[in-house]
Amino acid sequence: MLKKTQSVSRSTQPDAGVESRSKGNGVTNRPDKNSYGIQARISERAYALYEERGREDGHALEHWLAAEHQVLDRV
Repeated sequence: MLKKTQSVSRSTQPDAGVESRSKGNGVTNRPDKNSYGIQARISERAYALYEERGREDGHALEHWLAAEHQVLDRV
């Protein structure tokens, strides 16, 4: 029997954040515009590490953390 799947659409727009109302201080939980570029660079570097290390599955977190360290050291 086939299962129905439900897809969820998530906005990648910078204005998609949710405003914090916990303290009423007007602080928003939105990343700034620069963080989107940094996240993209981390993602690209993590994929490069995956390829460099033989495309072996099961190391995504390791690759992401190494890429994050490398990219943020350059900032």
